[in-house]
Amino acid sequence: MIENVVEDYLFNNQGKNLSLKKIQKKLNIKFKKAVYLAINSHHIEIVKPLEVGCNKYFMHLYKYKE
Repeated sequence: MIENVVEDYLFNNQGKNLSLKKIQKKLNIKFKKAVYLAINSHHIEIVKPLEVGCNKYFMHLYKYKE
């Protein structure tokens, strides 16, 4: 299995709701790969946009769950 760098990054930033674009830029990986790694991890959960003050239906916002 591939090492999940997105999961490691979110583990180091626990308690923060981070967008996948920000994570992708920090880790210097492609956006599609970041989406794949985030969706296929059991330790990452999607954050509802209202938690960060946005009224959109869906955004790529994730956080590490324990």
